[in-house]
Amino acid sequence: MTEPTMDDVFALYQQKVALLSSAQKEKLYAAYDEGMTPFVIGCAILRASQERRRSRFQGKEKRISFNYVHRIIQDWLNHGVTTDEHFYAYWSAMQDEQGAGRDQDRVQAKEKIRREDYSYKKMEQDKSLFTWLDD
Repeated sequence: MTEPTMDDVFALYQQKVALLSSAQKEKLYAAYDEGMTPFVIGCAILRASQERRRSRFQGKEKRISFNYVHRIIQDWLNHGVTTDEHFYAYWSAMQDEQGAGRDQDRVQAKEKIRREDYSYKKMEQDKSLFTWLDD
């Protein structure tokens, strides 16, 4: 498989998000000039698209804008995610971190919710506080 080009990135963006203006293309080229590969830029576009699908699954409609994609790219540049290898390392670390958080939430949820929480217990009345109940 050949390496993607910036033209492939533009086509991906237009397929997944919306049409690109020339100013938006320049911003994507700027990320490329900073050392980010077209593959990683494409992954940022796919990440934004994935977030939109996740929101729809939760019943919310999320509109993905170019600024959202650009913020992902800027975040990855700040973290040094510029090449395929850096991206794979960063992404696997993020998945491991999120997976550990989900497992911990499941354990905490099991500790918090007990069967007794859903069963009805008849309250015993303290008759000394309510003298009319002593009869």
